Amino acid sequence: MEKYRESIELAERITRYLEGNLSDMEELELEKDLQGIPEGEKLLERIRDPKAIVVKKEIYESFDAARSWNKIQKATSTKNSKQIYRVFWYAAILILPLAVAAFFLYVSHFKVGERPNYIVNAYFESHKTMLELPGGQLVALDTVKNVAEKLNQYGVLLENGIGLDYTGVDSIADSKVEYHRIIVPRGGEYNLKLADGTNVWVFAESEIRFPIRFKGNKREVYLEGEAYFEVHHDPAHPFYVKTKSLDVKVLGTSFNVKAYKNSGIVETSLVEGIVSVKDNVLRPDMQATYHEQLGDFSYRKIKGENYRLRKEQMFVFEEERLDDILQEMARWYDFEVFYQNPEMAEKRFGFKLEKYEHVDSLLKILELTGEVKFEMLGKSLTVKSGS
Repeated sequence: MEKYRESIELAERITRYLEGNLSDMEELELEKDLQGIPEGEKLLERIRDPKAIVVKKEIYESFDAARSWNKIQKATSTKNSKQIYRVFWYAAILILPLAVAAFFLYVSHFKVGERPNYIVNAYFESHKTMLELPGGQLVALDTVKNVAEKLNQYGVLLENGIGLDYTGVDSIADSKVEYHRIIVPRGGEYNLKLADGTNVWVFAESEIRFPIRFKGNKREVYLEGEAYFEVHHDPAHPFYVKTKSLDVKVLGTSFNVKAYKNSGIVETSLVEGIVSVKDNVLRPDMQATYHEQLGDFSYRKIKGENYRLRKEQMFVFEEERLDDILQEMARWYDFEVFYQNPEMAEKRFGFKLEKYEHVDSLLKILELTGEVKFEMLGKSLTVKSGS
């Protein structure tokens, strides 16, 4: 267990460094030690990243230590001591230094409620989130300049660098209603505010079509893929999310809709408020899955908070099918999934981890269970049995 103790020691030293409690000599020794660890310098760089710190804080606050310990005991109960040691060693390397140091850095440097803002979260430079204007003209949402030059005429603003804000559109005299479409590629996310004040987070490999202003007695948007909505309350003008096979009716609610092309399902997950899907009313912490081929629904109890955290740029899964987990990760990291044994796709796992982490970190966490192994070659991920 010597390496396990060394990992804890390293976490304590990084914490003291971030608090400013290391001497010049101790700082030099820490830098030297980090250089001797695979990706040690990148580890420190990630810990100091303010964007990652805020997200990590939410992960640690939601961490259930007793439940996680029970899972570790179950996973290691039938393994030999060498395997148990390996589980603890990887857990220490992946989690402890980040957890301890990120907590102290957050307390020292961030005010309550303060969090970084983003214009567009496209983590692959070759992928850009696009805005389609009336007539089919496409604008890359990668720079403020690109957005401002094309959208000032519509009264569309950039809200404090977060994303497009359409709430000022009604101040424009022209009463014509135009539709815009935002197309988010793999590896991206985008946040916008609709004309009525509704906030939308559009996730990877998704697109949303919406009017620049709402007119009439209904507010309607069109979704393919996945998005999280915080709908402005207006009982006189119900809000509809229209997918290829299902409409979700809302009055004022926080919820997530997943309707990827060719998936065969439309999944509606309610966090707050009330929504209805084909006259079926959902209450908070409920999920309705519409099966297109069968034309019927299945329901299950969920933790709605897990879906809210998706907009905070975290992967949140609770006893989900392995294939569902990997398909969501594939949209973010841009890879394809293959199984040596198709039955592996049905195994269930759960974890919370930020999307900033390298895909290897996520895969290692799943491998710690001993039930699954992965091999990544280029953009192809092969899933193998862990036994």
